[in-house]
Amino acid sequence: YGDWAENGVTENYGFVLIDDDESTSSRIPQFAESDDSSENYHKPTMAICKKQLITTTTTPTTPRPTVTEFSSTTSSSSTTQPFIDECEIPIGGSRQVIYLEDYLVIQDTPLSAVNENYLQIGKTSTDGESILLVYFDMEQAMIDAGLSTNIAVTDSKLNFRLTASDDSSDAEWNPGHLTLYPLKHTFDNESTWDSPWILEDEGPTAGVDYYSTVFAQFDKMNKKPETGRWIQTTLTTIVRYVFTSTSYKRDDTGFLIRYVTEDGTDPTHFISLDSPDYTDSEFRPWMDICYVEATEPTPCEDGQIVMYPVNADTYLAQDGLIHGSDSYMYVGNSGWDGYTRALVDFDISGVDSTMALVTPDTSVYLRMWYDGPEMGKPYNDPKQMDRQLVAHTVLTQWDESTATNKISTVSGSNKVSWSEPMMGAGDDYSEDVESSVIISESEGPQDVWFNLTSLFSEWLNETQGDLGVVIKDSLHESIPGYFLKFGSNDNSDETMRPYFWICQEKPTCEPEDGEPMYIEDTKGCVSVANHT
Repeated sequence: YGDWAENGVTENYGFVLIDDDESTSSRIPQFAESDDSSENYHKPTMAICKKQLITTTTTPTTPRPTVTEFSSTTSSSSTTQPFIDECEIPIGGSRQVIYLEDYLVIQDTPLSAVNENYLQIGKTSTDGESILLVYFDMEQAMIDAGLSTNIAVTDSKLNFRLTASDDSSDAEWNPGHLTLYPLKHTFDNESTWDSPWILEDEGPTAGVDYYSTVFAQFDKMNKKPETGRWIQTTLTTIVRYVFTSTSYKRDDTGFLIRYVTEDGTDPTHFISLDSPDYTDSEFRPWMDICYVEATEPTPCEDGQIVMYPVNADTYLAQDGLIHGSDSYMYVGNSGWDGYTRALVDFDISGVDSTMALVTPDTSVYLRMWYDGPEMGKPYNDPKQMDRQLVAHTVLTQWDESTATNKISTVSGSNKVSWSEPMMGAGDDYSEDVESSVIISESEGPQDVWFNLTSLFSEWLNETQGDLGVVIKDSLHESIPGYFLKFGSNDNSDETMRPYFWICQEKPTCEPEDGEPMYIEDTKGCVSVANHT
């Protein structure tokens, strides 16, 4: 069956069962026939264990079982699915499959032969470089499926079918990767090597026409492909930028794919991929997105939402090291590593002093991205468990570049210590709980919201020093298990960074009455009564 699927066989003639020792006399075994009127479980059946490809899949709120029942709803009309990894569906989340919407191959002259079944990427000594522009309408695909675009992406894969083809190049193969970059501006089918790019005849240029610092690489190709196979890359970070509701959101303008060699020199061959026009629909490119619903902490119908980045963050661990520049913060306890606590600071000076909150108790939240549990050093039978995280006001000055489990900050050559290791209650942080959140053992990646409205008002009114908050486990801090992992302010994926979500009153900026004129209302604060 695997050979049939791999080679695209669409029909077969069944099997014949033969006794491999027909010379021996014995009783003849009897088998029920498929049209036998007896019970269904007597009839012959065929079990196929294959990876499931489902258009939309929702997981239960409990951990997934190791054996799942196949669904009859698939993302393709044909019966055979590609043998490649799907994105991992988070607990309580879903999965959506999207097919390539638009594509265009552009090439520096002279042009190579064109075959609508294949997409050629690369370069030879006799032909100019060929690159691919592709577009997956991710947001529209969600809307067409009746799903929300307000999601937090946890995993995403992109898949192309690689085809062995002869490009007539005798040059030595130059190892490298097919590499995907997000375009800065939407391309159209009139695009060429010269247009609409900023530097024109140089083609799309890194950092100018596409983002070069955010990219995804397919598996390394050490030699010329000799057989057809699927290749895959992970697009999670890139897709998160499309769906995030933060200020880091980027438009879905498509991608550029080019072959990038390991040593930085020019490619020596063309690589062929099956196109969306390929005769066998099973081999056409597609992607999937796994996600959880992203919800705001509270409605903000009468105001406007403003998101402020945090000023500093770190976490304190028993290792005595400085973690202020780490990509993640950890809270909880993981055996031999002991317990950890996170510190997050906000610079209140960056907020307009005339700003007013819509409600006095549900207007300011600290949002942290929970990326799932993680085990520290090996520990005997570690167990994930429900953890209640609480936020306390910090009372002692601290610095993310010097803070450890024992040191809060450094002044010149003097090290300033916490009142006790890992911060002392009542001295280094207030014993009053500002906000609490429970993360159960069965929960996966998600936004976590701490309501800090009351504390923020005190910072704004200067009745409480702005030194941030400490996040700690108040339920099982001394019990070993797993750490809870959160994105930090230094995470390369900006959508994972913590921020303050504030529902504040809209500012007023009524223009003076006069002759009719066009006004750019950038803050959305001109009343409806004063314009037509």
